[in-house]
Amino acid sequence: MSHDEQHMPQSYRALLRLPTFRTLWISQTLSQTAKNGIHFVQVVMIDRLTHSSSHVGIMILAFTIPAVIFSAISGIVVDRFSRKRIMVWSNALRILTALSYVFALAFLHGRWLLLWIYTITFLSSALGQFFGPALAAVIPQHVPKRALLLANSLFNITLIATQIFGLLVVFPLVIKIGQGLFGIDGGLKLAFLVIALMYTIATWLLSTLPHDQPPRVVGGPSPWRKTVRDFREGWAYIRRLPVLWVPLINLTLTALTIMIMALLAPGFAARVLHVNQEDAVYIFAPAGVGLFLGTVFIGRYGGRWRRETISNAGLVLIGVAMGALGIVGWQAASARRLMLLLTSAISFFLGGGFAMVGIPSQTMLQERTTPHIRGRVFAAQFMAANIVGMPPMLLAGWLADRFGIPTVAVLMGLFTLVVATITVALAHRYRAAPASSRGLPETSLPPRASGVRSEDVGWYPHATQYTPKEHPRQ
Repeated sequence: MSHDEQHMPQSYRALLRLPTFRTLWISQTLSQTAKNGIHFVQVVMIDRLTHSSSHVGIMILAFTIPAVIFSAISGIVVDRFSRKRIMVWSNALRILTALSYVFALAFLHGRWLLLWIYTITFLSSALGQFFGPALAAVIPQHVPKRALLLANSLFNITLIATQIFGLLVVFPLVIKIGQGLFGIDGGLKLAFLVIALMYTIATWLLSTLPHDQPPRVVGGPSPWRKTVRDFREGWAYIRRLPVLWVPLINLTLTALTIMIMALLAPGFAARVLHVNQEDAVYIFAPAGVGLFLGTVFIGRYGGRWRRETISNAGLVLIGVAMGALGIVGWQAASARRLMLLLTSAISFFLGGGFAMVGIPSQTMLQERTTPHIRGRVFAAQFMAANIVGMPPMLLAGWLADRFGIPTVAVLMGLFTLVVATITVALAHRYRAAPASSRGLPETSLPPRASGVRSEDVGWYPHATQYTPKEHPRQ
């Protein structure tokens, strides 16, 4: 074993001992928590202005559209300019968008304030589309090659965790504290100041990274054609490799469920349980506890079961919990205190379900794709989650206004259980298939993926880390 291999990071703790990697991770944690937190504060503002879930859905749509429009453009920019500068400027400009809300709360009201929220949401989301690809592209510069899978795993888990904590734990609590100290608008202003502070710290940390040179691009197709080609290759690879379908479906549905929860949470608190919107922290904070404990449990004992088994069981748990949340909402008027306790318990199991789906699914995608196609597969999954999520978000808002939030929760639970049934059948079908049919012959792979052999993308029920097989050069 070489000296480098002996000192290769073998755990998340070891990775975080690398100074530049630690800086990147802390910056990502702060930036993503702030990004998700600002969405909760925006949802509270819109719910107070309109008392309508449909308007909240439009806000989430304003956040989602830039992910579809700018994802291809951001890839071109990241391939042409310094990744460090892109991350620094992306966060620096989002400091201004967060502070602009303090101005808006002081001088704008009614329809004009609503329009401001939609506009700044779109702009802030557009800026964020450049941060993620730049971060993903810069990680290999600060992590040993053989530790990349471990590093990407930590970043993906952090991405899911910041969604839960930013949306449902940290910023509901910040608003609650702010309102107690400074009044009803003071809670919102404090939240935006905390968001701006998070972006400021992240920007400063990123500015301490070593300078990097823009990648040199020599010949080849135009950046736009290359981006389109890479995206098509990612989807072609996914379509022809059934072993990826279960994790992709489960991750996409989980992302949709989190967005639906963010859409419904303030209204569920205010109009169903009859507490203040910011009191959603007491109701949904247990989701963060469930996510944390689920992550610890899966990290320690998850190797005893198949990845698909854990992920599909988590999807079933999410479906049951969402349905139970709706049933509790229907009964909330009869015993409010009991319903509050039941909602907290259900929220805990939702968080555990998110961990059960997210961690094994991310691991399966990383294990079952080779390094040169992995980025395109994750980009395709991210694009799918945003495109697939837009129509249900608008529909959920309309249904919540017309038939009630509990009804939407029950329908979402039933839909999740139907999808879970499909993914269980897919996993069973793949497991029962002959070994020779689980991969793809080289001739059937999409362009630029022909170097992947069928035995490289196999079935790894107990693997903790995937290392592609070495093949002799042809």
